[in-house]
Amino acid sequence: WLKQFQPRADLGLHSSGPLWLPSAAAFPTCISPSEQAVRGTMAAAATVIATAATTAATQWQPTGSLASGAMPAAAFPNTHLLRPVAPVAAHSATKNLPAAWSAPTVGSPLSELRAAVLEEDWERNYEEGLTKIHMQAKWSASPERCSVLQWLAKANGAHRALEIGSFCGVGALALAEALPADGEVHVLELDPFVVQFGRRFQLKSLSGSKIKSIIGPALTALEGLACKAKTGHVKPFDLVVVDADKEGMQEYFDLLWSSPGLLSEGAVVCVDMTPFKGQPPTRYVKYGFPHRWQSSSGQAEIDALRTAVCESPEFAAYEFEGLLIVQRKQVFSQ
Repeated sequence: WLKQFQPRADLGLHSSGPLWLPSAAAFPTCISPSEQAVRGTMAAAATVIATAATTAATQWQPTGSLASGAMPAAAFPNTHLLRPVAPVAAHSATKNLPAAWSAPTVGSPLSELRAAVLEEDWERNYEEGLTKIHMQAKWSASPERCSVLQWLAKANGAHRALEIGSFCGVGALALAEALPADGEVHVLELDPFVVQFGRRFQLKSLSGSKIKSIIGPALTALEGLACKAKTGHVKPFDLVVVDADKEGMQEYFDLLWSSPGLLSEGAVVCVDMTPFKGQPPTRYVKYGFPHRWQSSSGQAEIDALRTAVCESPEFAAYEFEGLLIVQRKQVFSQ
């Protein structure tokens, strides 16, 4: 029937490919001349765009920077599969040679904190009043110091540690990582700015929750701990690190050993013997720089404590890695 069907001319039908479509002349139109002009322009633009797209599709070739079959890792988080490109001389015949593969580095909150301390502008912080004293990045515990503290904690089976003067808490975090799961590190620090500075990185560590900070003058905080230890509200400490101002180091040392219940049997007390560290600054105005400061080295106090400990029949002590490590002789002899 379809083969025999012939369109009637009076109905205005005409052949347009495989379909029979009505002719525009057979129907009335309500399209204005202006709208017809707009439609014509749009149709012409569509034709140009389609032609350009067809041309681009026929001429496109995949490159190495796209996630094609040749480079499946280009657009996915598979950078461990890629090798870095080593720059070569401009006159070289072969450029962008693949370099030798380098293993990924694994960071840690402890190393990140140490790096952040080195990068911080501590003089500017003091100028702007963010810190109470002019601190220095070198006050932070070095990797060697951290290793010694961790060795002391593990060798003595310490569960509770006390750090008097912590700066940004690099040493405290190292101790926390060396203590068992139920261990604690109590920190006495004068400046709230450095406590908050270090806390950001301590929270990244699984051992960061072991660190308890007390902000304020070290002597006042230590006397408070001594009173609580006397009444049994604070458990004794197995390891103590004194790294505060040198003017008060002798007083801290004496209070630790004379307070009942503050130290456990066999406790170890480590005193930092580094001069020019932790002394309160004396401000002065010179050449228009009121933030400049001067302070004593604390060497006299260091020598006095060293002499007192060496001459005491009660203690056995030795110095290692800038620390005076002290323990009662009765326990040391056992």
